[in-house]
Amino acid sequence: PAKRAKGGGGGGGGGGNRLSTLGDQPAIDGCRCYVGNLAWETTEESLIAHCTAVGTVVQSEVARQPGGRSKGWGLVDYDNADAANNAIAQLHNSDLQGRSIIVRLERAGGANKSEGQGAGGGGGGGANVGRPEASSGLQIVVRNLPWSTTSEDLRQVFQQVGNVIKADSICHADTGRSKGWGTVLFETREQAQAAIQGFNGVELEHRPMQIKLDRYD
Repeated sequence: PAKRAKGGGGGGGGGGNRLSTLGDQPAIDGCRCYVGNLAWETTEESLIAHCTAVGTVVQSEVARQPGGRSKGWGLVDYDNADAANNAIAQLHNSDLQGRSIIVRLERAGGANKSEGQGAGGGGGGGANVGRPEASSGLQIVVRNLPWSTTSEDLRQVFQQVGNVIKADSICHADTGRSKGWGTVLFETREQAQAAIQGFNGVELEHRPMQIKLDRYD
């Protein structure tokens, strides 16, 4: 059977793809955790019950598609940074409803927004014709994405393998619809390679992603 990515996914573009409350509120620095690889049936209640084992949870939310189905990830806010660090140390790879969950510190600022850098992705049509190759080894190009994929979806999928500095789903300027590809910038070359090895061919909303190192950034 085909492999499928959990955590991203096409719930339709725009605000409906964001967490309705928690994800739009600024996190206290060092207190918010991203929790990935959740079972589809995991709710806020079961997530909180699991995460309170290491500290006081202030609020939590599971990301959902507009139809209500879980996107396989959520955010958890603790009342202090020590509790968040305890969650990372003790709950990462722990079992929650039959899934080995991923727990990482959520970067402040939430979603990365596209800044119109389509030409930098190594695949924007003829934008790179004649441009010398100069890969940093830190950025990947992801193709064959669902049209509904947002930059936040990309970030949440790929931060399962490392620290995502920037994620951009490249969109048409007039309609805002995805062009079907995007770029993800990692903190280290090793993380970029892990993304290629771990997610190339993995399905995101029934479309197998095609992932290569960006040759132009």
